[in-house]
Amino acid sequence: MLTKRLIHLSSRLVPTLLCVACVPLIVIALVRWLFDMPLSAFRPVLSDEVYYWHEALTFARAGLQGGYYTLEEVTNPSGFTPFGPHGAGFVMLYGLVARFFEWHRHSVLLLNLIVIAGGAWVWATCARISTARLWLSVLLLATFWQMVFWASTGMQESFHHAGALVMAALFARALSGPSRIPLTVSGAAILVLLSLVRPTWIILMPLWMLVTMRESSRPRLVAAVVASLVVGVVMLMIFNRTVAPYSRGFSFVELLNRSGSRDTPSIVDNLMFNLSRTVTFSEYDDLEILHRLQYWGFMAATLVAAATLWRRRPPSPRSVGPSTGSGPSRAESRDGEAGSRPVAHLAIAATSMVAILVLMLFLYSLTNWAEHRVLSAFLLFAVLLTLAAPGRVPVLLVTALIASNLATAGTFRRVFEAKRQDQFVWDRRGVNALEDALSTHRITYRKGDSRWCNTLLTAQEPPYLIAVPAGIGISVVRESDQMSVPPHSRYLLLDESALVHFKRPLRVQPLATLPYGTLYVNLESGCR
Repeated sequence: MLTKRLIHLSSRLVPTLLCVACVPLIVIALVRWLFDMPLSAFRPVLSDEVYYWHEALTFARAGLQGGYYTLEEVTNPSGFTPFGPHGAGFVMLYGLVARFFEWHRHSVLLLNLIVIAGGAWVWATCARISTARLWLSVLLLATFWQMVFWASTGMQESFHHAGALVMAALFARALSGPSRIPLTVSGAAILVLLSLVRPTWIILMPLWMLVTMRESSRPRLVAAVVASLVVGVVMLMIFNRTVAPYSRGFSFVELLNRSGSRDTPSIVDNLMFNLSRTVTFSEYDDLEILHRLQYWGFMAATLVAAATLWRRRPPSPRSVGPSTGSGPSRAESRDGEAGSRPVAHLAIAATSMVAILVLMLFLYSLTNWAEHRVLSAFLLFAVLLTLAAPGRVPVLLVTALIASNLATAGTFRRVFEAKRQDQFVWDRRGVNALEDALSTHRITYRKGDSRWCNTLLTAQEPPYLIAVPAGIGISVVRESDQMSVPPHSRYLLLDESALVHFKRPLRVQPLATLPYGTLYVNLESGCR
């Protein structure tokens, strides 16, 4: 028995290590192959990743007392956090790392690769899948282009992909046998953490309760599901009150803010707009189109498979836990074949995909990359959970998705090279010029001053903003004619078009002229 155990462990060691290492290794290889650069050459370029990087740095150096990150200087209702419309969860988690280690331009990229590797390790060790399916997991993760694409950035998508890996493992573990209290509590805690970073994870809370409490009495099951919905509402309220909203309301549910502008469309109008965008491919990148086809295709396939298998199911007792006597063998339980039918896995996978898609169609705008960024984690979750389901049908579904990835490897390489070029091959002079201007005029974080006195308001969002010192918040004005005057921010980095569109002329002192605007001190900010 000991020999068999050692052989079994050794046979799983290689695919487990490959699961953990495949995405980081692919990213490193792609960057070296396409750009002839190491990962340390990385810099944040996309506006969101610039702010994530800088918010994490500010939290590490100034805690919650750093400057504001807002749009049009609209702060969050609670006043507790100074962070922007994407929430405080992600930047505070990464900022905790920056508090103990040096924070370089590429630090956020390294952290993204580490959390993906950690999520993959949880999947490989906790999902209870067979060795053959573990090898299939390696192929899936290595070719899941959405994850590889965002793993090479400073965006928070990698954190959510890691969350999908972990939750898929926990769901697979819970479905493979009776759920225990530590597993139930661990899954609930992870969902709460994920929901604080992005509220879309709330939709998994009632599904988790249904799975982990399925052997309980009906009253306890109903109570657990209701409790999960209450917790979800609380998470949404916390997120809503701790992020800087968009000027017309809270980001994901902006349409529910009926006190907003008259220009805000109705929910029905937004739904029709999103449906028309869904069938419009000309405005989207090839990788976005691939993701959309995969998402809709896999969602439809899991729905059809779940319905078909449900109709063909044999009579079974109420309990889905492992039985005694003629029940499955220990080896089968270890591979996830015991105590569950593929219907449960497929139903949960399809339900999660349908739920988040419906929410996005009604309450969000399917602008470029937004749909891709939010939904890719749920596609990964659904595919992994399907892979853990017993039977041949789930394996066929996952194999078809992997085949579509392999067939589009050339497309992915082309998009990756085009979209990531500026993050690894770039001119340092823009950063140096802003650093010189800020240091010359001694613009640094001043402990004890108000948040507004440690804030820079900018009308443009160049990647050179990474030169702004830690603790100085970076707020953005997109519609200066809609802002109250005078601005609250002590420092301004504005081009001429933004400056002249304020409701009245501002009293400012110019400090330095840069290619993307002039640096001013706002004489009306009330700061010393």
